[in-house]
Amino acid sequence: MKLVLFDSRDRFSGLETELRAFPGVALARARDPAALAAVLPQAEVLITTNRLYTPEHAVVIRAHGQDLHWIQFSTSGIDKAVASGLPSGVTITNAAGLRAFAVAEHAIALMLGLVRHVGATESARREEVWSRDAITPSMDNLSGKHLVLVGLGAIGQEIARKAKAFDMRVTGISRATGPIANIDRIHPRSGLQAAAAEADILLLSVSHDETTDKILSRSVIQAMKPAAYVVNIARGQLVDEPALIEVLQAGKIAGAGLDVTVTEPLPPGHPFWAMPNVLLTPHVGGAGSTDDGAAFLKIFLENLRRWRRQEPLKNVVIERTP
Repeated sequence: MKLVLFDSRDRFSGLETELRAFPGVALARARDPAALAAVLPQAEVLITTNRLYTPEHAVVIRAHGQDLHWIQFSTSGIDKAVASGLPSGVTITNAAGLRAFAVAEHAIALMLGLVRHVGATESARREEVWSRDAITPSMDNLSGKHLVLVGLGAIGQEIARKAKAFDMRVTGISRATGPIANIDRIHPRSGLQAAAAEADILLLSVSHDETTDKILSRSVIQAMKPAAYVVNIARGQLVDEPALIEVLQAGKIAGAGLDVTVTEPLPPGHPFWAMPNVLLTPHVGGAGSTDDGAAFLKIFLENLRRWRRQEPLKNVVIERTP
């Protein structure tokens, strides 16, 4: 059984050692398209990442991965891979929840940065202005705030757990119907606009697909209170971006904390760059010093055991059809 790891950063150095427990499994590594094309023939399994699954690489995978039956992503998201073109008839699994703790921390950082006006204090610092008297009246706290959380997967649930430590009230927007820890109440997606009207912070942590495209629509944004904030740590395509820009420029909501945008990298001259009521980070929510190599290998190796035993895999996103 041939296994290919396509990764440009030489991660998962312990994989070769771990594979000794799987007799008959041969590993080949590839860092670039040429190497990938050379090692893919006769490979049954491919490990890769959403970040690397560009249209160029998708062509190589479809052309040379004729024997692939399973692709394991080391990321939770696979939206770039889907858009670039996955091979047909292949089971797709992801690493859902792997960096949920990190993304949740980043969400809290953005929320704190907004209510504590970190952007304004940083701007004053660059001007060497001690802005205590000017900024103090507008500062606020997370305690007691109503967080409307769109998406209650692993990341959403971890955000809710952390939000409760700040004494926030949490409403979830989800297709889930049963009770979930740290969520005070759950509404269906059809109730988003009504919930947005009550939100102090509306936070997007839902996956992007055709059902969630622009889920933060113009009507939802316009329903929000003037003192409310939008935070997005999921995907830029969840937002009607022109509508968000309009309300931010007009001061009809208080601000936004964005780790993602519709176009990435954000192009020069985009309005978000210059908006004082926007905190902007460059899609780094899952970053951090905690090594996720061992954690990912644990996910993959469990799936590899299941694959060899012909048992159902975990974290299946797309099921292979004969």
